[in-house]
Amino acid sequence: MKIVVTGPYESGKSKMIHTITDGACINIERRGTTIAMDHGLANVDGMSVFMFGTPGLLRFRTMRKILSSGADGIIFVVDSVDPEADARARLFFREIAFFLPGVPCIVAANKQDAEGARHVDELRKRMSFLAGVPVIPCSAKTGENVDRLLRTLLYLSMMQWSSVFAKFAEYSGQSDGLSKLMSDLSLGREQAVGYLRRFELRKLLEVTVGDETFHVKDEIRPLLENPVLIMRR
Repeated sequence: MKIVVTGPYESGKSKMIHTITDGACINIERRGTTIAMDHGLANVDGMSVFMFGTPGLLRFRTMRKILSSGADGIIFVVDSVDPEADARARLFFREIAFFLPGVPCIVAANKQDAEGARHVDELRKRMSFLAGVPVIPCSAKTGENVDRLLRTLLYLSMMQWSSVFAKFAEYSGQSDGLSKLMSDLSLGREQAVGYLRRFELRKLLEVTVGDETFHVKDEIRPLLENPVLIMRR
């Protein structure tokens, strides 16, 4: 799955990706500030999770748009300590809502380990634009609630694709899997193949030459059949 980690400057995006991936990430930065992107890979119960962190300076809007393309979920990182960062958070939230309308989003109320960190209720009052979006208090520095944050977002993302994923699991390995997928979901061939390509890139399945057959990874099949399992670890 492709997850975009975004938010304003110095909210802790790079550290969030470093913690989620156990350091299996790269950062293109200058003088401690991300100027291109962060990128890392995490493994959650056998599922590959590709993390893309966006630069937090306003002038890098084009880069954020490019990195956001095709995302399955959004971690929006806000600074729980600095009230002056709230206005920047509003601008970035509007931007990501424009780039990725309808894509599941979780707000990471970061730096909860720091003195003066604001509680979620206070953050919601200050940032009313977060209404209706889950907000999870966490610390990228200590790892507090980071796993919960990621699993909650993956669950929401997988539920958006639940009907497709269930058919992936059901028809995995069958010689006419593509035809059955098209029939059950009332899809044209081009759209069905597009789904196969999307999730082949995310390493959820392998597709044979000709696209008629696909194979779901054995360890992932239970998650595709029942996404709530990702919340029970």
